[in-house]
Amino acid sequence: MTCSKILLVLLISLSIFSCAKDEIVDPNLAKTDAIKSSEWIISGFTTSDNTPIDPTLFAGDAKFIDQLTYVFDNSGVVRSYDKVSKQAQAYGTWGLVENSTKLEINIQGFKGTFGVIELSKTKMILRNNIKYKNTDIPVNMIFIPLK
Repeated sequence: MTCSKILLVLLISLSIFSCAKDEIVDPNLAKTDAIKSSEWIISGFTTSDNTPIDPTLFAGDAKFIDQLTYVFDNSGVVRSYDKVSKQAQAYGTWGLVENSTKLEINIQGFKGTFGVIELSKTKMILRNNIKYKNTDIPVNMIFIPLK
């Protein structure tokens, strides 16, 4: 290869790489897109060390949160539906807060600010204290998309 060809290849390579922009992905946008990508159901509950928990031992409305399907829409509205009858149960609001480390949900029977442990289009794990056997403990709620 001649010197001029090497120089030409080098210049073309430099211009390609210098024009390429670093893609900046907004993590808030990615998480917002993930949560809105599907209807969600709770597939299980664990302690913070991943020990399974029986939700029938929860107190109050928490006993029933795994019997619903949740839909988070573009306008910040969350709706819940009975898994079996598909009847609407409640609606409220949702939003990611504190640099998307927490998900604020305000819906009847499922209110609070939940720690976001994992959030992708295939899995969402939220953590909050739930009264279990009459004691508040941190509980992971494992959501999966409804297929």
